[in-house]
Amino acid sequence: MSLIRYALLSLLSREPLSGYDIKLQMNRFSPFWKAGSNQIYPELAKMEKEGLIQLQRVEQHTHRPARKIYEITTAGQDSLIEWTIAPGELDRIRDDFLIKVYNSWLIEPDKMIGRITDVKQQHEERLHEYEDKLVELREMVQGMDDKAPLISSISVIEFGVEYEQLYIKWCEKLMSQLEPTK
Repeated sequence: MSLIRYALLSLLSREPLSGYDIKLQMNRFSPFWKAGSNQIYPELAKMEKEGLIQLQRVEQHTHRPARKIYEITTAGQDSLIEWTIAPGELDRIRDDFLIKVYNSWLIEPDKMIGRITDVKQQHEERLHEYEDKLVELREMVQGMDDKAPLISSISVIEFGVEYEQLYIKWCEKLMSQLEPTK
């Protein structure tokens, strides 16, 4: 099965959702996972045909299109559990900026420092988003069972925080290496 399926099953294992709600919930995986409507809706239809999910209900609002609410089936949950514990390949980092830094020897240091500063700022903004999300999630889980789905969400966001901190530190190191020695 494709990775999008496991992302969708992961969300539906927590609660029934519409395709639109799934798209909004993809923020839980951001920046680790992004998917558009053109991926989500066709995959939901395939998963329903295969018995991994089922239509729970259709919500009809007066001035909006009907929303199909899907839930995971036992077969879908079994598939998700099997995938979760199966060994996998080590992922490779694919970051366009790494290639740009690889070519930084061709660029005037001041120009490259300016670009690194911009990238660092983007990562600082994302770090603040993650830190805010952590505060929100930690407040939500107070008093919850250790098996609550939000507990595992926290660990993913903590990874995001550490990743952003590392990226910021790396940008700072690059800038210091490019600064002219005095």
